[in-house]
Amino acid sequence: MNNATEIKNPWLRSAGWDGFWMLSGIWLLAPLLLFSNRPTALQIMLLGGTALFWLSHRFATTYNAFCTPAYRDLVRMERSRFILWPTIVTLLTFTFVFVPNNFVKLDTWGKVQILGTIFFLYNSYHFGVQHYGVLSIYRIRAGQAHGGWLKRYERFFCIAVGTVLVAIAQICHGAQVVNDSLIYNIIPRVFFLKIFDILRLIVPTIVVLLSVVFYVGELKNNPISHPKMFYVFGLMLQGVFAYFLDPISFLILWGVQHWLVSVALGAHMAQNDTTEVPKGSLWYNFWNRFNKGFWPTIFVLCLGSVLLAPLFEFAVHPEKMSGSYSFLAVFSLLLANTVLVKLFIALNFVSVYIHFIMDRAIFRFSDPNVRKISVPLLFKPITLTVKEKA
Repeated sequence: MNNATEIKNPWLRSAGWDGFWMLSGIWLLAPLLLFSNRPTALQIMLLGGTALFWLSHRFATTYNAFCTPAYRDLVRMERSRFILWPTIVTLLTFTFVFVPNNFVKLDTWGKVQILGTIFFLYNSYHFGVQHYGVLSIYRIRAGQAHGGWLKRYERFFCIAVGTVLVAIAQICHGAQVVNDSLIYNIIPRVFFLKIFDILRLIVPTIVVLLSVVFYVGELKNNPISHPKMFYVFGLMLQGVFAYFLDPISFLILWGVQHWLVSVALGAHMAQNDTTEVPKGSLWYNFWNRFNKGFWPTIFVLCLGSVLLAPLFEFAVHPEKMSGSYSFLAVFSLLLANTVLVKLFIALNFVSVYIHFIMDRAIFRFSDPNVRKISVPLLFKPITLTVKEKA
């Protein structure tokens, strides 16, 4: 006789799928080290990763909220979170970008730096929160206890390493995300350069010791979650290599890892949505064609990124059109218009600010209404057909 038996799978989908999408913080190091002396190869990696996944990861949770029928009732029920706040953020950002420069006594670049400062500070926190969110996914997947000191320590570890220590390294290295902000106007970079050699000695040791504390606690868990252990290893590598890799290499390790997780979760949850499409809804019927599979959703998200990424990037950094990405200078014709430049600057920051809001709205498991919808989309039951002799 055939029995369909539900099995416990420590991975979100499979070891191979999770290894590529969720644990890329480990394998991305291989090409980075391989091409460490080949800057052109690193530029190609960064260009490819940015084109495909930079904006697609921003769109993922917004796509889940408005293009999958599972969230339709929740959006209506919690309009302040899904509609009101994004609308307010959009209006404020556009107003700030388009307000006459003499009115606020700031030129366009000054406005970019203020918006960039907000982005850098919250984005640093956002990365740490996502790391903790992935650990929480694997904790739930393994059936581990929902409380205890280790859960609290995991959050502390993710914020300490993934937010604070990585942000300090970026400031010391002069990463673009920092140069686009007002950080160096507040604390001169020379201060960080003076202490950088000391930090290179101290911080990696701290990161390793913090990781050891996690592993000691995890090995006492019953059951142990191997995916969690792999993920923390990847985060530990980020915390250490943040102080040794050049800004471009670290952006690939740090940024692409984050982007891959977001895009994968968005497509994974869209594929798992089996909610009946409302009759007569042209909107949901259109998107349902893509949501039936993981890769079609990935395609849609990445297509939006490929089309908009050059416009968003070159609006903020027009100098790049004559640098490493001069072959994309065709966009200079479009961005010669000052109004269009401001439009894409505003859209750039609006997209990331709304991304922060939507990530919180979709993964806010403390809200029972959100938990009721998001948890089944994340943890679709896995069944195994077992043949037994009667």
